Amino acid sequence: MDFPLLIFSIDREIFVGHAKSLALPSVTGQIQVLADHAPLISLLKEGDMVIEDESGKQQKIPIASGVVEVTPQEVTALVNF
Repeated sequence: MDFPLLIFSIDREIFVGHAKSLALPSVTGQIQVLADHAPLISLLKEGDMVIEDESGKQQKIPIASGVVEVTPQEVTALVNF
């Protein structure tokens, strides 16, 4: 099962598609988001976001900071590098 994932920086689109999982470096610890995750808003700290796409391929995105919102409809992250 997958979920819509949108990742943006201030000046560009980083990822728009569907993902099976998303690992995030939050200020309170590592977060793993899967389909049907509980709603959440969290600040992100420096580290790697790891996306597993629909085909199972993993993509690692290093970030400096950001914020993520998880809703029943989609996951949206705004990040800085």
